[in-house]
Amino acid sequence: MSNRPDTARPVTSKHPEKTEGTTVSEDAEIEARRHERELIAERDAELVARSREGDLSAFETLVGHYQQVIFNVAYFKCHNLFDAEDLAQDVFLAAYKALETLKEPGNFGGWLVGIAHNRCHKWFRREKTKVLKFKEIREQREREERLGQRQAESSGDQRVEVNREIASLPHEIRQVLVLKYLEGMSYQLIESQTGLKAHRIDYLIRKGKALLKARLRKDVL
Repeated sequence: MSNRPDTARPVTSKHPEKTEGTTVSEDAEIEARRHERELIAERDAELVARSREGDLSAFETLVGHYQQVIFNVAYFKCHNLFDAEDLAQDVFLAAYKALETLKEPGNFGGWLVGIAHNRCHKWFRREKTKVLKFKEIREQREREERLGQRQAESSGDQRVEVNREIASLPHEIRQVLVLKYLEGMSYQLIESQTGLKAHRIDYLIRKGKALLKARLRKDVL
């Protein structure tokens, strides 16, 4: 009888079974991550439940956990620190108001990121609309320039009356009208001087003109 070992006999591994295509260490890492996700889901579910009961500190804890994530989403969309901070605050406020609609409290993080993407998309569409309206704003500025020129050509008596009525207007409207018509500043200079955005300046000018038209005996604008 031969003393050679039976080559067909299976050799039992001393290592634990592993997932096909991965190493034992990779399997351990996958399991650790799965366990971590479970712990986060349990934590979030508890904090959501407390938040729904009116515990503001619980929601503040949720904000602390996800603040950086949501800021990163917002910054990726707008590429502006200030806008990203405003968007992040808007996202958390929207999430707090909609907590009762969250069907899976343990999935708070994924649900919150979904709100962030939705809010950022709406912000981007608003900004795009502003760009598309640039031509309209430019034409409006040209009309305002012509109106200012006509005002400059008005009589001395009319000018005195207009100045008196302008002085009685609310501060923000009066400031913009004075810079535009009395000091002859362009929209760009007014923006630099006051910090107001172009659409806000345009609104204040139109509002001021409407008030003046209602107060003056003659339509001097």
